[in-house]
Amino acid sequence: MNPENEFNDRLIRLPELERIFGVCKRTVRRKAAAGELPPLVRSGGVVGMLESKVKEYFRRLSGQGAN
Repeated sequence: MNPENEFNDRLIRLPELERIFGVCKRTVRRKAAAGELPPLVRSGGVVGMLESKVKEYFRRLSGQGAN
């Protein structure tokens, strides 16, 4: 990963994750805990997923790999 991206990585919060994955917050949490989705991150009382991890997840689904 490009070190520059580490500082610009956005935290996608649960309401937006619901829209992205098409499931409710509870399912997002369950699937993340089971390793079916990227891990949830807690930062200052806010829970979400790093945008880079979500993009990587969809790249893997589409068969493009993590590169």
